[in-house]
Amino acid sequence: MPMSQTAISYEVDGDQVDGVVALPSPGEAPHPGVVVCHPHPLFGGDMNSTVVVAVCAALAERGIASLRFNFRKGADTESLNAMSARDVEMALRLLDGWELVNSVRLGVAGYSFGAAAIARASAGLESARTMAFVAPPVTAVRGSTLGDDERPLYFLVGGQDRLVDPEELSDAVSGMRIPATFETLDGADHMLGGREHEVGERVANFLAGVLLAGPGR
Repeated sequence: MPMSQTAISYEVDGDQVDGVVALPSPGEAPHPGVVVCHPHPLFGGDMNSTVVVAVCAALAERGIASLRFNFRKGADTESLNAMSARDVEMALRLLDGWELVNSVRLGVAGYSFGAAAIARASAGLESARTMAFVAPPVTAVRGSTLGDDERPLYFLVGGQDRLVDPEELSDAVSGMRIPATFETLDGADHMLGGREHEVGERVANFLAGVLLAGPGR
């Protein structure tokens, strides 16, 4: 299914944030919606990351809208982490109020730094029905409230990822109170080069299985 994309700008704590809302076209509104978060902004990551765009495209094919945006850049690691969590919360709030998006069928997805930002913000993302994490830092997962979260959670990591140890991530996920879905992408490293489409398909399949199921209008 093709998608229509609209560039937007909005304010977060006095700062301008740029983003793109993608809507399935054609499609029956209101659509389920997902906020998709990009990798580290200080290492070249932005909302046009190939993994992020692949996830958004795969969501559109399943009739799901998306919002991707550029994280604000903090002065240091501590401020960047705090700002990124706030950015996720405000992006979800914005999508929640979007006229063509179904406010009871919302989710979030993130890759690397974006996944860590979601983990940090998870307790405040009450309107999200489900969350997906691609190559999330293990320390961010362990240091979050995800272990006690009762929503459907999805984790995907490359089998050859040298920044996020697949076994350590698997251990962190297996210790969660509510069973989460954990998958590895054989042969893939942290950059997921050449595997973007497959990542998008896997993430979108999981999210669609939650957001398109059951009552919600």
